[in-house]
Amino acid sequence: MPRPSIHRRCSRTLTAASPPPAIARRAALAALTIVLACVTSSCNSQSFQQSSGPSMPMLPAAPVQPPPPPMNVARLLNGNWIATYPGGPLRVVIGLDQMLRGRNYVATLIDGNKNIPPGNVVWRGTLDQHVPGIVIADQICADHGFQQSRWVKARIIVSDPSNFREELVNPKDCGGFPVKFTRVGPAPTAPVTD
Repeated sequence: MPRPSIHRRCSRTLTAASPPPAIARRAALAALTIVLACVTSSCNSQSFQQSSGPSMPMLPAAPVQPPPPPMNVARLLNGNWIATYPGGPLRVVIGLDQMLRGRNYVATLIDGNKNIPPGNVVWRGTLDQHVPGIVIADQICADHGFQQSRWVKARIIVSDPSNFREELVNPKDCGGFPVKFTRVGPAPTAPVTD
């Protein structure tokens, strides 16, 4: 008997070894389902989500803000005071000069002494812009009976809202200095607006 050709033998082997088309389709569908499940599960993994695409830059932490500076107690001088001027203690009222803008203090003597009669301005001053608690002032000096009145340089040193001290830049300009001021009544908690 003649032997079949190799070609025929191979085609029979292929046909006999190939699964039917329905089984092949099911196998392909099962393989595709497995591949899709693997891809889906890997996309949901944390490592994929963290490394996929460009990451958003993190905003830097806000710097810690320093606390606000303490209030300058020299802004609280408005009010009624008792001062240790010669012949005192004498009452003094401190307010803001209505003719000038800003913190321009005017100290008016309520009780007079032998040198300065009541109702006169005894000192005028403005806040020192560089040193808190200091007022740069001009103090009136006069001889007996308000004779030879003159203005001299002084500084107001505020220790707290209820106490301050006035001293002359040149202590020889007037007698009786330094002068201590003590507030009459409660101290304000906020400055009067300029």
